[in-house]
Amino acid sequence: MTVSTTPVDHVTVIANPHSRQGAGRRIAHRAVGALRSLGVGHELVLTADAAHVLEAAGTAARGGTGALAACGGDGTLRLVLEGSFGSGTPIGVIPAGHGNDLARHLDIPIDDPDAAVAVIVAGHRRTVDLGRVTFPDGTSSLFASVAATGFDALVAAKSLRMSWPRGQFRFPIATLRSMNVLDSRHYYVRVDEEHSEHDLMFATIGNANSYGAGMRVTPDASMEDGMLDVTLAGPPRRFARLTMARNLPRMYSGRHIEHSRVTTLRGREVELYCDPPAPVSVDGDVVGHLPAVFEIVPAAVEMLTHPDD
Repeated sequence: MTVSTTPVDHVTVIANPHSRQGAGRRIAHRAVGALRSLGVGHELVLTADAAHVLEAAGTAARGGTGALAACGGDGTLRLVLEGSFGSGTPIGVIPAGHGNDLARHLDIPIDDPDAAVAVIVAGHRRTVDLGRVTFPDGTSSLFASVAATGFDALVAAKSLRMSWPRGQFRFPIATLRSMNVLDSRHYYVRVDEEHSEHDLMFATIGNANSYGAGMRVTPDASMEDGMLDVTLAGPPRRFARLTMARNLPRMYSGRHIEHSRVTTLRGREVELYCDPPAPVSVDGDVVGHLPAVFEIVPAAVEMLTHPDD
């Protein structure tokens, strides 16, 4: 683990005002108020869309700001990381989404913008890995937490379109609502030099340990080990929908990996192919379809976290 501490004297807050049905705007303004009360220089950028997030992050990172603060959900944070990648600018998180899984992994306060701002200003830097997915046409996307394919990617897309519920129950409800498309595909899997074939409902590749507001799909994943954790979920022999529903609660503790139809692997590079092609989501955003290669990007970024992390 690489850590250092340098107090931050200027923060650019890049906010998604539409996150959590508009709560992002309110949380962003509260964060700016906290920065002002601490006497810290700041700028607020209320973004219009994904392209605006990428542009704002890149401009601020290369313009000399002391830190970037992503105010939104995991998707907003992913875009801030993408836009500022390679700049060396530390990244903080002001959680304002439905899942906030990277904030959970880094133990950043979920429901207290003032406390999240205090973490950023304190300037404790922790160097962490990122993941990257690359498609055959050369396009790629970074991810901080989890990439998913198959049924889980479909659920991620559905959860983004839902206006209810908010928070921790959003992903489970989206899962239950998606049971009508629960099916399996035949996957060809490569993890580093190990090749295998599986019939799977979904495959997840974790840099961090959770998605869907705390579902520990890759429970042993670390952001500092230079490895990706892979969870492969095969179809139950009988009663697939009932089995899936009964095992959802186990995903919050990570005990789903004990199921006989679940396989776990670890490696630096993962290649997946299936027929028909399955969608791929990263940190909750659908970005393409298989085939794809997932790789670790070691020691990729400095995150602003608690001193005891």
